[in-house]
Amino acid sequence: MDAQIFEAALKDFRGVLEQAAEPVRNYNRTSEKPIYKPEAARFKLVVWFKDGNTRYFFSFDHTKYKDGSFIDEFEGLKKLIRLVDKFKGTYKNAIIYANLDEKKEIQGNYNCEMFKYNIYGTHKVNEHGNFKNVGKNVIFDAERMKYLQKFKI
Repeated sequence: MDAQIFEAALKDFRGVLEQAAEPVRNYNRTSEKPIYKPEAARFKLVVWFKDGNTRYFFSFDHTKYKDGSFIDEFEGLKKLIRLVDKFKGTYKNAIIYANLDEKKEIQGNYNCEMFKYNIYGTHKVNEHGNFKNVGKNVIFDAERMKYLQKFKI
């Protein structure tokens, strides 16, 4: 039963928005390890602030556990949406782009708009995207987006 609910949530971006609206766990960072900078990311958030600055944020798609690591692009997108909510009231526009290339390099072509937020608090969603399970990994279905060619919203 839970697997069916999870599969339904992956196929619809409303699941990402609902889960991103849930409160996150607060904790104090105690580790002195250097900050991880991803080499590959499926999603990129570009925020144009009211003060004229532009900032770029990339999704952290790899999740590490004791048993190893796996890719969870759903979680990476959810974190970017939470970041947009954190900046609410300070930006003019914020757009989350997807990289449809297989390698997902940071310098790659992020040409597919997934979410668009504006200064008035409204947002648009590219409803043609969805996620799929491949083993333990939760992957954005980039092949479907390439097939549909719905890159702008």
